[in-house]
Amino acid sequence: MKKFGKRLVLLVAILITLLFLCDFVYTQVYLHSHPRNKLQYILKTEKRHFDVVFLGSSRVANHIDTRLFDSLSGKRTINLGVEGAGLNDNLLELKLLLANQNHVSNLFLQLDANFESTNPSNISIAEAMPYTDNEIIIQHIKKYFKNERELLYIPFYRYALNDPKIGLRELFFSLINKKPSNNLEIGFIPKFGNYIPAIENSLPETIRNSNSVLDEIIAICKAHDVKLVLFTTPYCSKTNTNGYIEKLKIKFPDLLDLSTGYSDTLFYDCGHLNEKGATILTEALYSVTRDKLKKESNR
Repeated sequence: MKKFGKRLVLLVAILITLLFLCDFVYTQVYLHSHPRNKLQYILKTEKRHFDVVFLGSSRVANHIDTRLFDSLSGKRTINLGVEGAGLNDNLLELKLLLANQNHVSNLFLQLDANFESTNPSNISIAEAMPYTDNEIIIQHIKKYFKNERELLYIPFYRYALNDPKIGLRELFFSLINKKPSNNLEIGFIPKFGNYIPAIENSLPETIRNSNSVLDEIIAICKAHDVKLVLFTTPYCSKTNTNGYIEKLKIKFPDLLDLSTGYSDTLFYDCGHLNEKGATILTEALYSVTRDKLKKESNR
């Protein structure tokens, strides 16, 4: 029995050592590799000026052609929309971008059904986890995660929990400095094709009173003299909006509503435009904000 106990202690000690070793190796690779996603890009971007920053989910990443917006406006723009991201993720992106002494003149923030959630999603849950030495990320985890102690103090826990996003496959690509499929300096990820489903999609029937995450984004923009533009991108005809966008516009009268008026031939799926649709939307967004951007240039 004593012999078994010693072996058990030895095995546990080896396991803990391996966990610490794996955690160290993963973290060092991510810290020192070239950026492969937009959060990593933000973390390694310092003291730059952006005239326009676009934040949101794939409904920004797939919709705003920043090269076209650049050429139309003469501005320095970047698309930091991320598939699966919510307002909570956008808040973290904004905090990290400003903390690195980057200057942002205008923030264009997607606002639609994402208003219904304050929870962390794609970026906060997975992509930020290798960077728990960053004080902003630490505080974000402590504020929004119930398992914050496990994430911060149990070795390798955060990697094992998020293996599909930051596991062995992504570690290998980071280790060999494999470039991402999209240009992070541009951030636009076009969709190709037209796959409108037969089933109708729906937006929420009711709207929450407020969103504390959005309130914090608004406060940060005011504190850093960033002009905030809230905008909504299109849905296909198979989407029952339940009057949700109109309810949003009551709460935010300045919301730019670009959610309608687009043929189904311009969609990749019901919530995302294809490349041709993205071109038309980008031109429309510039058209409705042109005067505001020109006034800023004349100051």
